[in-house]
Amino acid sequence: WESKQTENCDYEDCTILYRTNSQSRSFEESLRKLNIPYKIYGGLSFYQRKEIKDILAYFRLSANLSDEESLKRIINYPKRGIGKTTIENLVVAANHYEVSIWEIISNIGQYQLKLSSGVINKLNQFVTMIQSFHVRIESEEAYTLAQEIASSTGVLKDLYDDKSPEGVARYENIEELLAGIKEFSESEGTDEKKMNLADFMMDVALLTDADQEKEEDKNKVTLMTVHASKGLEFPYVFIVGMEENLFPSQLSLNSRSELEEERRLFYVAVTRAEKQAF
Repeated sequence: WESKQTENCDYEDCTILYRTNSQSRSFEESLRKLNIPYKIYGGLSFYQRKEIKDILAYFRLSANLSDEESLKRIINYPKRGIGKTTIENLVVAANHYEVSIWEIISNIGQYQLKLSSGVINKLNQFVTMIQSFHVRIESEEAYTLAQEIASSTGVLKDLYDDKSPEGVARYENIEELLAGIKEFSESEGTDEKKMNLADFMMDVALLTDADQEKEEDKNKVTLMTVHASKGLEFPYVFIVGMEENLFPSQLSLNSRSELEEERRLFYVAVTRAEKQAF
């Protein structure tokens, strides 16, 4: 941010351009820790994206079995045959018996519920899975458990199987989250104290508090993909992730024409800068 100091420019004069949306995470976290205000142009900030909220709901429920919002969010994601009617019945039963939904599903035989044996079996499998994460959340290193939750819940497979551009982007976002957790574990942990998933969730809670702030202040650094920047101009542009398999994208290495498209995209990025490109 030397240009901001030497040129006496505002935050809104600076824009960060990246090739894919998943790259925003590390810049969002760094800007927040430096108290530099920012906005995502034409998209959601990293921790507000659906797939990130889904996997974080698994982490939250594993840390706190009473977290009903998280439970309702992921009890049937990925789809495991626990439908909307079943969930509504569980909510009604929890209200009737004045207990949590987790108490109902983890002791399902003690409550009078009109559920088929197939649904009860699926609920039991879900409870067993979450309990296995819960007992390890304090003791196990954050990245190891996060990777297992993403895999064994079926979230990674569900996103990997969707080969649409949106599906690929969502899968990349989960991979980026896991990379961020690994980075957190290695940078924050010590020989005496391994960082666990509960520690990471506390860190995320501090970071995402900023998402609740009002959008009134327009003097913010803009973050966006190069694609989204077409037709726009900014005084200072920072083009990031300029490395093999990121920009140019790994998907472009199959043919000459695809590589040329990456070159044209880079030309777009460079020419967004009115005064200076970094």
